[in-house]
Amino acid sequence: MGHLLLAVLVPATATVDSIDAHLATPMRPLLREHSVDGYRLGGGVTGAWTPDYDPRADPANWRPCEPCAGTGRRAGRPCAACADAVEAGRPAGTVVAYHADWTACPGDLVLLPKLMDPAWRFPPRRSPDAWVDRAGAVWLDTSLTKYAPDAAPAEVPPRLWLVFDHLLAGRRSPLGRQRTRGVFDPAAWSVAVVDAHH
Repeated sequence: MGHLLLAVLVPATATVDSIDAHLATPMRPLLREHSVDGYRLGGGVTGAWTPDYDPRADPANWRPCEPCAGTGRRAGRPCAACADAVEAGRPAGTVVAYHADWTACPGDLVLLPKLMDPAWRFPPRRSPDAWVDRAGAVWLDTSLTKYAPDAAPAEVPPRLWLVFDHLLAGRRSPLGRQRTRGVFDPAAWSVAVVDAHH
């Protein structure tokens, strides 16, 4: 199973709590085509575009250690599974959840104007694999920037600038087959950082 980082256009009113309803429609074609078989906000890419956020340090991602039932000891000795808890700043007897189970953070919803700023850079190895909105998916061919050994912050890929240009010019409808009334307003939209598996 592989994982993809998808940039999904959602209304700016979307929140971490309401995101599932906003992702359902744009993600449906990818599920139908079997391009992905599941997805969620955050997950293995939680905080991907928020460099000062560490999901391992977020108490929302700490779980009681199963091998020792959260006691920190197993068979009279320190539990090997959670031995690093206190040193890592977690309570004794806790572990960090598996990365696919990480809780989404508010930074997993980025206002679209922020991404459209020419100064925006994706953190190293965190460029999106695809842009997704109700008009469909655009694969961005970012694998070279994601897997380069000397990865540096990455600029917005040319194909994504083209998507932005088409949205602004009215040649791409963020609502899919529905007509967009008026001029596209980037401030009315956010981009969800979605972990998809295939």
